[in-house]
Formats: sequence, C-alpha cells, structure tokens
Amino acid sequence: MPSERVMNKYYNEGAFNHPHRIGYMMSMIRQLRPLTIDEWKTWYFSNVHDEDFLHQLAVEMNSTIPSSYGVTVEECEDYIYDVMFRRTFQGYDKENQALALLRDVIDPSVEEAPKEWDTEYFIDFYLHDASGNLIGIQLKPDTFYYGHYQYVVDIQGKMRRFRNDFNANAFVLKYISNSSSGKIEFENPEVISEIKSLL
Repeated sequence: MPSERVMNKYYNEGAFNHPHRIGYMMSMIRQLRPLTIDEWKTWYFSNVHDEDFLHQLAVEMNSTIPSSYGVTVEECEDYIYDVMFRRTFQGYDKENQALALLRDVIDPSVEEAPKEWDTEYFIDFYLHDASGNLIGIQLKPDTFYYGHYQYVVDIQGKMRRFRNDFNANAFVLKYISNSSSGKIEFENPEVISEIKSLL
C-alpha cells in the first residue's frame, strides 16, 4: 500500500473528500446512527452514490498521482473506501463517546456543531462562555498528526476564521483510544481546564 501521506495528499488536493462530491459524511452518519460499518455502507450506496461512482472517483484520483509513485486505481479505491466508510464510522463512534465525555468533564451544554462548521472552520462541537460567546472545539485523534495532515488541512487558518467570524474561542482536543477498554481519553487535558476557565 502506498504511504498514507501520499494518498492523503492527493485525496485532499483533488477535493475528492469534499461534500459537493461525496456528501456531508458526518452529517449523514449522524442522522442514520448506524450500528455497524456495513449498515453505513449499505445505506450510502442505496441513498447517495453507488459503487460505480466511487470507482470513477478512484480512477480520477489515480490520474492526479504522478506515475512515479506506482499507485494503482485499486489502491485509490481501497483508500477512498477506507476513509469514507471505516474512518467515518470510527470518527462517528468516537464523536459519540467524546460528546458524552465533553458534557461530563466540561459542561452539559456542549453540542455538536452544524455540519458546515467542520468544513469551513474545523469545528466539531461548541458551547457558550460566561459572556455568551462561542467556544469551538475540534476533536482529533493523536494519530492525525502522525500523517502530517495538519500540513494539508489549514487547521489554524480555519480556526482563526471561526474566531474572527464569531468573536469566539477555538480549541483542539486530542484523544487516544485506550486499547483495553476501547474508550477515548483526552491527551491534552490542560485544554479542558482552559475551556472551563471561560465558563
């Protein structure tokens, strides 16, 4: 399999993950609330795009990758399926855990952000501070940084725009999955303390 960094670079640069092409993945899975990846995949193929659409997406993605990398259409297709189905489902599952945990450790008023905020501002959750101003929270696994995605996705630029547009605060919470329990744990709890100081 080609390196994660190469695949992610061309997947993002080609906008193959943009909602206008594949739909608002997190919004759809939140509404569906599937119990398994297979349920999620079956629903997507029945209601959004079929397998041929994703195959053509893989063909198009492959055409943007220099031949020197030796990436095949099948590898592009595997990558697209992995991101759209396995990773989206994992993200949804972790998001549910995170929302419950955030409400427990920060404040019961934490809510899921509107679907557009993830694309536009890189914000997953929000609440209001003591003055009624917004606090945005982006949740990312620690592995996000291993793939150097932060250099492909303009995290700081998007969150700066959120701060400016709403006179808000914005924070990134990193989590790790406990291998024995499967539950998530926050890797930078000092950010939680900082958020709570604003309430």
